[in-house]
Amino acid sequence: MSRQYTNTQLFEAFEEALKHLIEDDAELFTWPKAKVSIAHIFATHLHRSLCKVLGLSLDSSSRSYLTLPQNMKVDLFALVKGNKTDILLHDRGQNRPMAILFNQDYLSKQQLEVLRNLEKEGCSLVLGVAFLHQKDYILIYHANGERLDYYHFSRSGHTSSLLKQRELARGESPLQLSLNIQNKKKPKKKQAKKAVTEDQ
Repeated sequence: MSRQYTNTQLFEAFEEALKHLIEDDAELFTWPKAKVSIAHIFATHLHRSLCKVLGLSLDSSSRSYLTLPQNMKVDLFALVKGNKTDILLHDRGQNRPMAILFNQDYLSKQQLEVLRNLEKEGCSLVLGVAFLHQKDYILIYHANGERLDYYHFSRSGHTSSLLKQRELARGESPLQLSLNIQNKKKPKKKQAKKAVTEDQ
């Protein structure tokens, strides 16, 4: 990957875009089925924040504003070897500096699997975003080799802080990486059924 697209710069641009999404477009989160609208406006913010981080012109009327270094594009809902992204920064070829998934709630196990797959397919910075409207933070997932990192992004302070890191043990499925926020099964019905059988 070019020095023009380091993970540090990409994450800085991501945070800047997330900040503008929260400040300027909060109304979108009140709309039903607003994922396409959110992805579209976030892509716009991300393009602009990338220009800022990379020291490029912010004049949107300039032709050069539309072209990121190495002919990179910010596309919506692009596929990477069958894995669907919500936002993908790529040259529409083999170079994929950044991939992002969005969800209103915590990411599902299947979405965590997609994060891992995107990293394996060469996406340098792979992030998942859970907006969690009932919280004062946004949860960010970062696929990081044999580890999954979790960050809190403060809605008020617009900064990220590391929450926890989960190691992927040898032989462990990426599907097992979660915050363990699951509904516990209630075995009572099974026990009651057994008691009825014994009475008979």
